[in-house]
Amino acid sequence: MLYSSSFSKTVAPGLRVGYLIVPPALAAELEPLVASTYITPALLAQATVHEFFRRGLFERNLERVCGLLRERRDAMLEALERELAGRARWNRPEGGYFLWLDLAEGVDASELLGPASEAGVTFVPGADFGGPPNSLRLAFSFVSPAEIDEGVTRLARLVSSVPVAVELG
Repeated sequence: MLYSSSFSKTVAPGLRVGYLIVPPALAAELEPLVASTYITPALLAQATVHEFFRRGLFERNLERVCGLLRERRDAMLEALERELAGRARWNRPEGGYFLWLDLAEGVDASELLGPASEAGVTFVPGADFGGPPNSLRLAFSFVSPAEIDEGVTRLARLVSSVPVAVELG
């Protein structure tokens, strides 16, 4: 089993220090390859992460980050329930930074992106990730609960004004 991650979301945004957890036999096999390709490590960033752990700050910071993300996720879920219940579906993420919103069949999220951006709301169309055209990925990690509430309200207004393409056949 392999596991890889980084500290960019749990210690500090932009901190580009990652790690890989592998079985001991694979670690021995990978070590020469890593040594031959890993020319310039991010020493300052690695020292920052080391010091963060040495001082016992990681667990407390992780709890703080999880609490902030939970508050923002819940704000988005509440706003979606208020603004789009019965007109869209969405998931309830257990963690992470995003949720997926599915609009009515026939709505093309990529056509909604321009007007949404003009209204100060941004998202990534689900089609960019291989999803259906009516899906979109909403981020809740960066903005405040109040900004999330306002953004979902604006998005809901736009969704209401978008004509739904229906195939006749």
